[in-house]
Amino acid sequence: MSWPQNSYRSFVLAGASVLVLGALTAASVARAQAAAADDELQEIVVTGQRFAVSDAAKRKANADQILDSISADDAGKLPDNSVTEVLQRVPGVSITHFAAVGDPDHYSVEGSGVTVRGLSQVSSTLNGREAFSANGGRALLFEDVPPELLAGIDVVKSGTPDIIEGGIGGSVNLRTKMPFDYDKETISGSVGANYGDFIQQTKPDASILYANRWQTSIGEIGAMFDVAYSDISTRHDTIQVEPYFPQTFNGKNVYVPGGFDWRSGNFDRKRLGAYEALQWSPNPDLTFYQTGFRSDYWSKSTEAGVYNTGGNAVTVSPGSTSTFGPSGGLLTSNNLSSTGWDPLQVGSETGGSLATVNPGLTNQHNVTTDLSQGMKWTPTSNWTINTDFQYAVSQAQTQRIDLFSQVSVPSYAIDLTGDLPSIKVSNPAQVADPSRTIWYATMDHLENHIGRELSWSGDAEYKVSESSFLRAIKVGARFADRTEKDNVSGYNWVGLTPSFNDPSTFKYLSNAAPGDVTVSGFSNFFRGATALPSAAAFPSWALAEGYPENLTAIHHAYGLPGDNTQPVTYTAATLSHTKTRTESAYIMTRFGEDDLFGWKMNGNFGVRIVNNENSSEGSIQQPTGTVFYNGASGTLPGGFTANSGGHNSLMALPSFNIQFMPQDDIHLRFAAYQSMSNPSFNALNASGQISLITNASQQITGATTYAGNPDLKPQLSNNLDVSLEWYMPDGQVHLAGFYKQIKDYISYGVTPLNLPIALPGGVTQVMPVSSSGYFNASPAYIKGAEFGVQKFFSFLPAPFDGLGIDANFTYINSRSPGDLSYDMLGNRITGLPVDLLSKYNYNITGMYEKGPISARLAYTWRSKYLLTPTANGTNGTYTNAAGQTVTYNLPIFSDDYGSLDASIAYSFDDHITLTLEAQNLTNSETKTLMGYGSQQYGRSWFVADRRYSAVVRFTY
Repeated sequence: MSWPQNSYRSFVLAGASVLVLGALTAASVARAQAAAADDELQEIVVTGQRFAVSDAAKRKANADQILDSISADDAGKLPDNSVTEVLQRVPGVSITHFAAVGDPDHYSVEGSGVTVRGLSQVSSTLNGREAFSANGGRALLFEDVPPELLAGIDVVKSGTPDIIEGGIGGSVNLRTKMPFDYDKETISGSVGANYGDFIQQTKPDASILYANRWQTSIGEIGAMFDVAYSDISTRHDTIQVEPYFPQTFNGKNVYVPGGFDWRSGNFDRKRLGAYEALQWSPNPDLTFYQTGFRSDYWSKSTEAGVYNTGGNAVTVSPGSTSTFGPSGGLLTSNNLSSTGWDPLQVGSETGGSLATVNPGLTNQHNVTTDLSQGMKWTPTSNWTINTDFQYAVSQAQTQRIDLFSQVSVPSYAIDLTGDLPSIKVSNPAQVADPSRTIWYATMDHLENHIGRELSWSGDAEYKVSESSFLRAIKVGARFADRTEKDNVSGYNWVGLTPSFNDPSTFKYLSNAAPGDVTVSGFSNFFRGATALPSAAAFPSWALAEGYPENLTAIHHAYGLPGDNTQPVTYTAATLSHTKTRTESAYIMTRFGEDDLFGWKMNGNFGVRIVNNENSSEGSIQQPTGTVFYNGASGTLPGGFTANSGGHNSLMALPSFNIQFMPQDDIHLRFAAYQSMSNPSFNALNASGQISLITNASQQITGATTYAGNPDLKPQLSNNLDVSLEWYMPDGQVHLAGFYKQIKDYISYGVTPLNLPIALPGGVTQVMPVSSSGYFNASPAYIKGAEFGVQKFFSFLPAPFDGLGIDANFTYINSRSPGDLSYDMLGNRITGLPVDLLSKYNYNITGMYEKGPISARLAYTWRSKYLLTPTANGTNGTYTNAAGQTVTYNLPIFSDDYGSLDASIAYSFDDHITLTLEAQNLTNSETKTLMGYGSQQYGRSWFVADRRYSAVVRFTY
């Protein structure tokens, strides 16, 4: 994978520096010119945060539906350093601080997983056109988009027929500026640097914009170009506790964690975005436009960890001092040990448990490009016609390598009563000893996603009257052909000299070549807030950085004789081709009454007809090995079986929006509408693999498969909304309520399928298979309320008249009866909420803007929420004391989380502004929980950087 080199960074910084020097020179000239014109009439304009608040309130008040908006200030700056962070300030919108939805074990500083009113099924648009990232999902990865390229963001919460279908949670529309938005030649930009205090690294960012318009013999022409570059490095540390297994201690039924992990990771991302737009108006009634948008996102993630997973073999040692909570969960113990098999123990050692030590490296590159062109024509004062063509392409590549060593972790003490776990290994030197650590395995993984969309849309609106009940009729149509090719390899785990081999074959890290081994102390672990359990010996980062070229050499040097392992490759079973073809048309009427019992009233009613066809083609990898079948032992032929499926839906999505205005500044809105959301491409994936389950006699007792479900139906949501809004000078207040019933809600779990399986002797037989995948579950329900206020207190005496507040609160209640989760006794867990949905969310931002000073202090908080009903690491089987096999599948929750951010800006004049920003000032810890009800325990604890930045912005 290609990466920006230092020369590229130097080019960006040098160019940005030249621009700043030029800007400062021009500023001095501008000040001199201004001084010569003091006698001219000065126009008072709203700027900065006041402008952003005012513009957002205008968009909300004038909208045809219920929405909330965030606008850039007059310098073109949104209030955060990523679009994801910006969105968390919107009422009813929340984000997660995990790298991906469904992955609760990997942290993300900038956040991901945007939800609107508790739902992650959110459509994304760029200037009203569908926008996406090719990663197996449907929507755009908002963290990929530079906020410097945007004029604002609209979060649409109720539907109208003219909005593209696809989001049952809502729609996030990213707005860019157009050349005709500028009334004169404009040059603006920024140069800055950001610092992470945990990783202790400083990285640059810069942006530049040029816009102008010209009167020519063929009409008015406008052009603009915008480029933004950003580089951020962060660090996060993790402590993780394994699931709690039932045991008996001193005659009591208790629950004891099956081990613990500790990790430290670094994350570096580089983001380069570019946007260009052209407009041409041959006459005032006709405008042609063309836009091009591109975002490149590179990331490099490294993480080193020790995974001590003893399972139900970990016990509270007899005679130990231990305490337990009311439900029997272990709180403290001065001696936990393992009764499990541990061939790495030496001499008279007992009670140790095997641990895997792992450095992992992931490189990722995402590219999204959107090219659009269209026109707006008003042939008469009553008619408005729009048409638009769009071509979008997105590609995401991932390359991951994990190297593993293995060591015996001796007995340890644990205390889970504080804010952070305290774990003390009895002999930490043993874990850090290369002569006690063996070469265990390698595991590599590849992903390549390519998505394309070609679409056309056209709309025509006829204004009937300004005063009659029927005000306008609008009709439109859209055709879209979207394809995605997802190639996702398996996780290619291959042993070196693992512990289950003959001990005489073990190869120890102490005998490795120079530079191939690292002994890490995890420096400044958790900033010293909790003790490091132990340093560790593991394969070096140099070996990980050498992948894929050196993988075979690693196996030659540290594997068994004859080991010739090659890097993982794609197969027929890793590739799927998925397509969504959409044909839609709508009709919408606008109506109104200027005096309805003394009130104004207006609204819209219509229906969108959507013909939606999903299809997926792939292959199922057949099992290999030897089984006892049809009275004889035979070899499974393996190979691949073609698999395909799809679902076609013809849906009518009606919507009704109405608002009453007893006064011009008070709006009471009602909305009733239907919306739909397609299954993700990952969920529709037709490829996978089958594994057979056999007993000790090699007789087939069952089968499992991991695959998508190409026959999934779209989710259909019935929605009711109400909103009361009061608009005032310098602000607005609103109170809203909402209810959603989601039919065919898509969930993940184990469901039965009948699939053809290739058996010995050339026989293919359809057999029942337990499939881990997606399915349409029982309906889910969501209801809640929002409250928000934005207001500058201009009525206060100076200097307090610069104070303002931007605050909102959201309450959401939900049920997802179809989730399949099981506790540690194998009992079905019921009563789970919809995933990614907090019951309570609030944001409080204090603002100050007076003269050259603009400041902001923002606190964001959300309550506990379900991350996923099933997760790798908290599901599996074990044998209980009665000899029975128990299957568990624990849900993972994220605990309450809040963080404090601040910024202050000083404008030297109308052209130059210096901004200082800080994020995560409270050094907040992120915590996850596993299980449910009285059997819910701490799973993971994360701590990450505080981030500080300084930015100089200029505009002319």
